[in-house]
Amino acid sequence: MLNLEIIKYLKKRTIKAVLHVFWLFPVDKKKVFLLNDLSYTYGDSLKYIDKYLRIHNEKGLKRVFAIRNGYDGPVDDVIVRPNTMRYFKEILTSGTIITNSGGVSYLPKRRNQKIISTWHGGGPYKKTSLDVYDNCWYRKEVKMNCDNTDYILSSCRYFTEIEAKSMGFEAERCIPAGLPRNDVLFCEHQDIVKKVRKMLSIPEGKKFILYAPTFRSSSDQSTSKMISNYIDLDVDMLLSVLNQKYGCEWVCGIRLHPKLSDIDIGDMNVINCTSYPDMQELLCCADAIITDYSSLMWDYSFTYRPVFLYAPDIEKYEKERGFYMPVSEWPYPIAHDNNEMRDNILHFEEKSYIESVKQHHIDSGSYETGQACEKVVGLIDT
Repeated sequence: MLNLEIIKYLKKRTIKAVLHVFWLFPVDKKKVFLLNDLSYTYGDSLKYIDKYLRIHNEKGLKRVFAIRNGYDGPVDDVIVRPNTMRYFKEILTSGTIITNSGGVSYLPKRRNQKIISTWHGGGPYKKTSLDVYDNCWYRKEVKMNCDNTDYILSSCRYFTEIEAKSMGFEAERCIPAGLPRNDVLFCEHQDIVKKVRKMLSIPEGKKFILYAPTFRSSSDQSTSKMISNYIDLDVDMLLSVLNQKYGCEWVCGIRLHPKLSDIDIGDMNVINCTSYPDMQELLCCADAIITDYSSLMWDYSFTYRPVFLYAPDIEKYEKERGFYMPVSEWPYPIAHDNNEMRDNILHFEEKSYIESVKQHHIDSGSYETGQACEKVVGLIDT
């Protein structure tokens, strides 16, 4: 593993040296490069910054998006394929680069460029970066990325004071803005609800619960065992108890992690939402969600609709990965098995849950206000 880290680091150093050739071209201060480094799709916070700029573009900014396959965004965006000559020319001549991950460490950043990270997870949950993976070569990679990045957006005080430090960022470079992708959750979004229900063929009058577990694996687990743990939720029981609790019919959608998207779920009583391109739109549509450790629980908490956690392996996960805020301080009902999930739904009290979520936002020091996109654009110099 250490040898792979060394090779990865040296590869990035080599690429960085070679890419200096693009310094021959001038920087365009009015050009913004939007880099969804997690999937190279039109999604996550980059999509919502782009949509904001379509309406609020007083600075006259041009937008460039790196897209691997398919695109359903504005026609006036410039689209480039990742890791092509044009991609490198566009990104190294953009006045501002906005990314959602650590994918800029290999770039030879120029003096008159600004790089902003939106990051891709909110709230005080899973540990990350040097708090999880700590060896000298990974540390060097983290420093390369941090040195290149001017600002990183912070979703809450916990992120600024603890998580950002694991990535090398001091508080002065953390912008208390929230995540741009969450702005949509603070707005009226009935049009999105109608769109999603139509695309997923959700029957009229039925409520929709989304199950979206995060990806996790362990060296001591076989693939079949990992998958068994991953989709162990009894969906038929779930729908039955939801019908009993709320007096109406429900349907369940499941969104698998891309690494497990080829799992056959044909025998499950679910709508497969894995290929739906925008998680935030699914959250707008959902009447409740089930997850385990995914930061989507933070995003969805701002709707104040029910979040249920199904985490059979939480003790093991906490030992191997760890959390910034103790699980006991989270406001979401946690089930270790299907019986506990059933009980949590039957005994769910909406009023006390909403109060707990509001207190959680206070305890975490939430910066989410629905104005993150505006704050990002405010950081762009022209």
